Amino acid sequence: MPAVKAPAGPAQVAPVTPPPPVPPDTVVAEVDGRKITAAELDKLLSGFPANNQQAIRSHPQQLLGQVFLMQRLADDAEKAGLDKQSPYKEQFDAFRLQILSSAELNKMNNGMPISPEEQQKYYKDNPEKFKEVKVKVITVSFAAASAKPPADGKKPPTEAEAKAKIDDLAKQIQGGADFGKLARENSDDQGSAAKDGDFGVITQDSSYPKAIKDAVFALKQGEISAPIKQPSDFYIIRAEEVGQEPYNDVIPQISQAIRLAKYAEWLKGMQAQYNVKIDNPAYFAPRAPAQLQQVH
Repeated sequence: MPAVKAPAGPAQVAPVTPPPPVPPDTVVAEVDGRKITAAELDKLLSGFPANNQQAIRSHPQQLLGQVFLMQRLADDAEKAGLDKQSPYKEQFDAFRLQILSSAELNKMNNGMPISPEEQQKYYKDNPEKFKEVKVKVITVSFAAASAKPPADGKKPPTEAEAKAKIDDLAKQIQGGADFGKLARENSDDQGSAAKDGDFGVITQDSSYPKAIKDAVFALKQGEISAPIKQPSDFYIIRAEEVGQEPYNDVIPQISQAIRLAKYAEWLKGMQAQYNVKIDNPAYFAPRAPAQLQQVH
């Protein structure tokens, strides 16, 4: 349970401060003598995939000229009527089909109506999804067989040694020993050890390994898990308090779950309308795709 080692959860990445906004009418570039405003460039780039937009904004000197060259070539092709000729017209139609069908799917997914009554019913009917458990943890770490010796020369326990220690601690707890005292004196997670093993609250959305969450959510209040092995640690977990996340805290998750369920049901119904029966299998035999004329 690598994440259990740090009560604060995964390491936090410092947020990137966005640049100050540029007014839309600000000239941001000049191409072939033409001044380009922020609004014009935003509109031009908005149709590109996000990764392409980022690449262009990161390397405008190298890539922006290519964008305007593409625009010039596209304008010339349209003036020549190439968009009305085969195979380009069919390609346009295929792209239009893909883009508009994706747009409709997004519209339906994001626009599924959800009532407060539906949200409250979902919360009531799915208590396990919103279960939260306040836990205490004892951590016994070990070094992998291939690990390099630490710089301080202090040899960490082997997996076998750590397993023997965690099993002994489990026996002591079963015999009535104080969990908090054992955590304070034996846990290798210094943060929680200083608080008698107090680790905080684990929920279904917590970023811990499945084995850890499965063990935690199987516990009743006051129960203690068997030793749990993870890649470099063994854990014993005690459920201090078992409850349910407050309704108002999980409304976004509830809405998302209901929306996805409704969308899946709607999509299933739409797909059911288009069952395909093949009348002529020979037509669908593999064939070479149509080739575009080579540009000389």
